[in-house]
Amino acid sequence: MLRPEAAKEIDKVPLSDNTISRRINDMSADIESLVLEKIRISEKFALQLDESTDISGHAQLLANVCFVDGDAIRENFFFCKALPEKSTEEIFRVTSEYLEQGGLKWENCTSVCTDGAAAMVGRTKGFVSRVKERNPDVIVRHCFLHREALVAKTLPADLVPVLDDVVRMVNFVKSRPVKSRMFAALCEEMGAKHKTLLFHTEVRWLSRGKVLVRVYELREELKVFLTNERSDYAKLLASDEWCARLAYLADIFHHLNELNTRMQGRNENLLTSTDKINGFRSKVQLWHQHVESGNLEMFTLTKQWQGVHTAALGEIIVKHLKTRGEVVILFLFSLH
Repeated sequence: MLRPEAAKEIDKVPLSDNTISRRINDMSADIESLVLEKIRISEKFALQLDESTDISGHAQLLANVCFVDGDAIRENFFFCKALPEKSTEEIFRVTSEYLEQGGLKWENCTSVCTDGAAAMVGRTKGFVSRVKERNPDVIVRHCFLHREALVAKTLPADLVPVLDDVVRMVNFVKSRPVKSRMFAALCEEMGAKHKTLLFHTEVRWLSRGKVLVRVYELREELKVFLTNERSDYAKLLASDEWCARLAYLADIFHHLNELNTRMQGRNENLLTSTDKINGFRSKVQLWHQHVESGNLEMFTLTKQWQGVHTAALGEIIVKHLKTRGEVVILFLFSLH
């Protein structure tokens, strides 16, 4: 009505300091009310909760909810609440208050999925025990991905020191900012694909494989840097046997990371995840047979070291794959 010139003048008017935040809050409140309304219509719902610590050291409780929406099963993010100091006793209270505010009842909760932490599954003050007091019929499940992460921790005694040494090397380089800058400059001079190492944290399950692959890719640059720093870890990187074991760890954890990633997603469920675990179990058995016959084609990094201590390396890999296959079978039986 006022022509394009007037529209340009209006665009110059700045927004108020809280316009965007207010709109975000309004959109969030609308989505939250819509999800709660659908859950009340469905009546039955299932919860998945996890308590973790953020980067600032505060305990955060995150929850997802699963419910029936018409002819489909929906999974939505439910809430994220900060917990007080004693998070063990507050998880149930915070969750209960949110359910009451949304007009939901524990009697309509059919299932609860958590990890195996004491704060969740403790007999007296644990979240699960408190939920069962309100709803004795609730079904309790251990997180599928968390169990797979626990399975991934099974390493033979010959490989555990390699992982520990890798973590110590990374910590040595990243212990001071000046060392990190010097290492980055060295990687750039040597034409490396990457310039930094990655930290390994137990909380982030996929970090282990990424750390091992990055250290393996920068092993030559890392060896030069540690030699200049007169560190004893340089001797490990100069050892073909140690590097061959590092290559195997990088390969096997790469496969485990792929499995863990495939079992995540909005359309993932217990049936599809079980199929993928069964498929991985069959792979492990096939790899076991190939390694016994001297074939390492399935491990792209390890096969480069096939001529280095092949018999000893093959024995370690066979032992690890055998142990992993047995653990996977136990893992599958525990789901039924």
